[in-house]
Amino acid sequence: MPIQHRKWTFFRRYVAILCIGLACSAIMTVLLRANILEWIELKSLDFRFLCRGAIPGNDKIVIVGTDEEALDKIKEPFVFWSPYFAEIIKAVASGGAKAMGLDFLQTIVLKKKVDGVDLDGVMADALGEAENVIMINLLRWDAAAGGLTALNPQPRYLYASDPDNVGFSNLTIDRDGFVRRQKLILSDVDGNAYAYLALKVVSKALNSNIEKKGDRILVGDYQIPINPDNEMLINFAGPSGTFPVVSFYKIWKLAHEGKIEFFRKFFKDKIVLIGPGNIFSQDYKPTPFYRSRYFTGTRQTLGIEIVANVVNTILERRFITSPEFYQTVLIIVFMGVLTSVITFMMSSVAGGIIVTALAAGYFCLSVLLFQYDNLWLNVVYPLGCMPLTYVSIFVYRYLVEDKEKRKIKKIFKHYVSEEVVDEILQYPDDIPLVGKRVQATVLFSDIRGFTSLSENYDPQRIVAMLNTYFSAMVDIIFKNKGTLDKYIGDGILAFFGAPIVRTGHADSAVTTAIEMMSKLDELNKELALPDPLRIGIGIHSGEAIVGNIGSQRKMEYTIIGDTVNTASRVEGLTKELKADILITEETFSRLKGNYLIVPEREIVMRGKTRPIMLYCVKAGHNAAKLQLKIGNAP
Repeated sequence: MPIQHRKWTFFRRYVAILCIGLACSAIMTVLLRANILEWIELKSLDFRFLCRGAIPGNDKIVIVGTDEEALDKIKEPFVFWSPYFAEIIKAVASGGAKAMGLDFLQTIVLKKKVDGVDLDGVMADALGEAENVIMINLLRWDAAAGGLTALNPQPRYLYASDPDNVGFSNLTIDRDGFVRRQKLILSDVDGNAYAYLALKVVSKALNSNIEKKGDRILVGDYQIPINPDNEMLINFAGPSGTFPVVSFYKIWKLAHEGKIEFFRKFFKDKIVLIGPGNIFSQDYKPTPFYRSRYFTGTRQTLGIEIVANVVNTILERRFITSPEFYQTVLIIVFMGVLTSVITFMMSSVAGGIIVTALAAGYFCLSVLLFQYDNLWLNVVYPLGCMPLTYVSIFVYRYLVEDKEKRKIKKIFKHYVSEEVVDEILQYPDDIPLVGKRVQATVLFSDIRGFTSLSENYDPQRIVAMLNTYFSAMVDIIFKNKGTLDKYIGDGILAFFGAPIVRTGHADSAVTTAIEMMSKLDELNKELALPDPLRIGIGIHSGEAIVGNIGSQRKMEYTIIGDTVNTASRVEGLTKELKADILITEETFSRLKGNYLIVPEREIVMRGKTRPIMLYCVKAGHNAAKLQLKIGNAP
């Protein structure tokens, strides 16, 4: 029965702790669904990029960017640079480029001629000859229209090439201002769908149409994973400068000089992105590799470089994937349950260390999976579930379990040894505070002739002597897993077998009595009294009731019943029978060890009809003289 009860207690505590882990998992799942902690998760993604470091970009991607040299040597305003763009476009096209992306939006119709050159006409001719140039438009929110409207290149440019050779340039910016993902498809208020510049460039380079199927965008045999908002995570190859930006002015000069061989060698089968370079600071955006102004060696990334990273992600098939929502939920639940199990099985400190180590291991795993498999494993919510569960269990223990344990410790610290208290606290539900019938062995001890002794000595010495005596005897009781019930004048009432149920309680009581007698000899030498102290010990085993008994003002954990009364009367017979230790037949029959024991006599005690057989346990000098070995052990 006690074993079954302990199993049930263990099960109840485990279920309670497990429910806390599941509840914390549910909380983190709700936060995951609401994206409450998304900004932290995004920062953890940035950290994984930094841990991975820069990787080589596709060498088929070339960026031609405007620069300080172009701004210095081309005197016209930027809006009049059409002829320069046109010459570069023609030269790059003649060099055999697969596709070009023009990150330059010209909406103004230039009706004037500069030096006899029709600016719009030159640009339109270049676009028409190349046929593989993707221009950009800008999708803007129109409050009057109630949706997005497209700001397209001027019509002459648009129709000189192909009206379909347009991709939007809008960057997808997270709430912290960083670019980590890019929306690949957008629709205007009229239902017209537009693809992002980089996607259109890839489509043109592969000579394949763009098709959306479920959570994928198909371009040829490329399957681009997207979220429900048509966004693709950009796998940045590195910080700004990973893709070298070729000087716009130098490329124009080579084109102007007719260095066709150079273009055939340098731009053959390449994807060329042409757009604003470092002279346009407003085009810079922070990306995962940007560590802030407080770190040297990093800068924000140009818009044209972001386009290059999107193209590179697609061409290299370095798509960043994430587990499905339900898979992340399973990870969260696993972390919550694992933390609850560890916390339940271990102490708070050891459990905290193990949980911290597991959390660190999980984070390191997420870094490795990102580095080698481009897998974005969610860390904030699973790892957030671990300390939440740990703290919740800690609070639960303090408010519920530890409260009961503190109560038990307060009750028993004066009755049993610290070791027994610790043992009690392991299974507090086993402790019969409200009363329980148990099989126990009761020990009564009393100092003989204490009344006359107290008359011959001053009170201070009597108290000091009793304190010394009680301390020594109680240490022996505690040593043998006994429970101190109370002091009765100069007497001691102790019992064995409760509050923790022990099968060998009779042996513990007899061993305690023998050691008490041996200790008494030492005390007598120490006290050096004219008349040595003598004690009598009576021991009886049987059924008794234990529990916290008393009033609201004063409660005591005590033992009551006929077993207690019998032990008291047996102790009273020790003087009459001239015995130090007397035990009843009930105690004798339960002994398993070897002791020096002799039968004494049968006695009918007051209130009893059946005689009780008494046995004398020899201890100390008496045991040394008696060469008997009597007991139930073989």
